[in-house]
Amino acid sequence: DGKACRSAIQSAPVKDSALVQRRHDLRQAQLHIQAESAPPELPPLTVLCWNVLYTNFNGGLEGKRSMLADIMTDQMQADVAGLQECMNEHLMQEALGPRMKKAPGTDTFNCIFYRPGAVSFGGVSGRRYLGDGARDNYSRRYVSYAKLLQRGVEFWLFSTHWCLDGPCAGAAGGEAHKLSAQVILALREELGAAHMPTIIAADANSHMDGYDSDDGVQWLLSNGFEIAGKGPMAGGIDYIFV
Repeated sequence: DGKACRSAIQSAPVKDSALVQRRHDLRQAQLHIQAESAPPELPPLTVLCWNVLYTNFNGGLEGKRSMLADIMTDQMQADVAGLQECMNEHLMQEALGPRMKKAPGTDTFNCIFYRPGAVSFGGVSGRRYLGDGARDNYSRRYVSYAKLLQRGVEFWLFSTHWCLDGPCAGAAGGEAHKLSAQVILALREELGAAHMPTIIAADANSHMDGYDSDDGVQWLLSNGFEIAGKGPMAGGIDYIFV
């Protein structure tokens, strides 16, 4: 098991490529909310970014998905989760039962889930193709999104998985990742969320282009986001941006 980086945001342990960050206050997490629109105190919010592996969604494998669900809810105690390689939101929902609910239309591949009681659904969710310039030899690449609420405070969660290997190796990968980041931020603006608290959960495959120096990572950092945490997978390619 790896350990999440520790920063001003309190973190929780991770298992495999899971990345968890626990926030004391959405405003304190620098989610760009207007102070007057937020309550003085919000309870901690635990955000999970996890590549759950497409192989766990082949025929059968209910036990594997049940194990994933138990980790998400019992070990990670996630309030919201942005998954990658989640090939079927309905199968994942069956494994989670009532413990977490799906934001509809966010598969395939980046399912979003939230824990009722801690977070409510804001009525908007879906996914967007990142474009031919952002795909690789394995798959088309997407970003999923959901409007969510914590005690009436609106925030948005985006979940994405960027390209890998082949045409996405080296500097070319950095350019493809930059395109992915640009599509995500343009989508955020299109959704009317440009000034709303926003979390981006990303398996960025940033080792293709220098980890944090990756052009896609740098595009987000140069456009108002910060790295709230990184997971240990492959030297640190899983991110939560706020």
